[in-house]
Amino acid sequence: MTRSFSLLAIAFASALLLLAQAPTPAPPNPANQATLRAPSGDKTITIAHQNGQTYFAADEVIAALGGAVTRDGNGFKASLNNTVAAFGTDSRFGVVKDDLIEMPVAPVTIDNRPFVPWQFFQGFLMRASGLDATWDAAGKILQIHPAVTTAAGVTVSVANVQGISKVVLTLTAPADYNIVKEPGAYTVRFKTAIRAPYVEQAHDDPNVSKTSFIGNDLRIQLTAPDVVADAYRLENPFRVVLDLRKGAAVAPGTPQPLNATRPVEAPGIHTIVIDPGHGGKEVGAIGPGGLMEKDATLALCQRLAAALEAKLKTRVVLTRNDDTVVPLDQRTAIANQYHADLFISIHMNAAIVKGAHGAETYFLSLDASDKLAEKAAELENASKNPAGPASSDLKLMLWDLAQQEYLNESSRLAQAVQEEMNRITGIQSRGVKQAPFKVLVGATMPAALVEVAFITNPDEESKIKSDAFQQTVVDALTTAVARYKTDYETRIGIAQPPPAAPTTTAPAVPATTTTKPATRTGT
Repeated sequence: MTRSFSLLAIAFASALLLLAQAPTPAPPNPANQATLRAPSGDKTITIAHQNGQTYFAADEVIAALGGAVTRDGNGFKASLNNTVAAFGTDSRFGVVKDDLIEMPVAPVTIDNRPFVPWQFFQGFLMRASGLDATWDAAGKILQIHPAVTTAAGVTVSVANVQGISKVVLTLTAPADYNIVKEPGAYTVRFKTAIRAPYVEQAHDDPNVSKTSFIGNDLRIQLTAPDVVADAYRLENPFRVVLDLRKGAAVAPGTPQPLNATRPVEAPGIHTIVIDPGHGGKEVGAIGPGGLMEKDATLALCQRLAAALEAKLKTRVVLTRNDDTVVPLDQRTAIANQYHADLFISIHMNAAIVKGAHGAETYFLSLDASDKLAEKAAELENASKNPAGPASSDLKLMLWDLAQQEYLNESSRLAQAVQEEMNRITGIQSRGVKQAPFKVLVGATMPAALVEVAFITNPDEESKIKSDAFQQTVVDALTTAVARYKTDYETRIGIAQPPPAAPTTTAPAVPATTTTKPATRTGT
């Protein structure tokens, strides 16, 4: 008995010794934890800190709310209540249906798991379940709570450009709606509460006589029964747009919902919108000899439109045909209205240094490719007629993302323009650049802005005034568009590649001789 007791004591002591030697499990790190306070209760979630930014484990938060986060190619998908958000580590924007979720920084992956800023939940949950998210950094609490809904404010603008009356309703928050065609009017019926800015307002417009609010409905009274509308919406800020123009008369009868779906058009380059920079009171840059940018761009664009129509047999639309002011956002809106396949804005460059010279071509980007590109954008964006009532807080970064769909094509178009400008005009190439030009914001097609020459340079101002130089620039731009059109239509399979140049017998090249590749201008 004594022996058995001794053996047990020895075994017990050995076990205690082993336990004492075993490593103690690391306690949870409070710095990497936070509280998720949701309607279902509190839950501890994982957070991370990088470069002064707090990130949240997306899979833990969404799972706690009844959803899931899964891999999707190089990115991730968050699913909740049949609503899906796509996001990745290469962009600070997520996508939910047709809307964008803006985050201060891009998500990151830690141990192959997605971590996102708390603003991701704010944007996603609002659309998925009517919930909102707030982050209490001091208390380390991510709170999920029902969103507080208030009536959306709305402003109305009516403007006529080239016979099209553009009615733009800008709302402080997204809202569901439908549009009904009635005899002599269109009615926009919002399904959520709105704050009307007025009861009734008359308009001096060829297509719109007055607008009036009744409850959550906006009635647009037409001047004639043959006025028809093309309706669509824009995001960030949320806008409902009706483009009204003379068309076929509609017989009286039962009001019909407006079909806002745009017609499906044949692929290829069929319609090109050319934008002469500035106009009216917006004179743009002025050369030392008094030449105004607005006059130079209009003259050049009128020639270019005629050349493109003659050579390419495409429809060409100018955003202005005379010396009038066209707000920046309406220029791309015209391109969208005509379902344009290309948008090209023509400008003349300016610099404090009179010797600055050359041509450069831009496509849209939130960030300028260099300081000079940034300055060029600032000059062109300095319009006294900005992009509508919301221009002061224009969400350029959202259109930067929306343009990602056309980024590659815009780059190809800009490259073709820059190379042909350099090859045909002989003017110095300043390269292809990216910059946040407001006139390119909102374009739903490949778009580029061309700074033809420096109007502030006396020598280049003289060139710009000459018919010969203008025609050379037109030839270069027409060749560039034709080149891009052929390349694009070949790549999508609706055109045959141009025939190869006939081969000729050439003398043999000695083995020691190397051929130098052609120099590619631009960047």
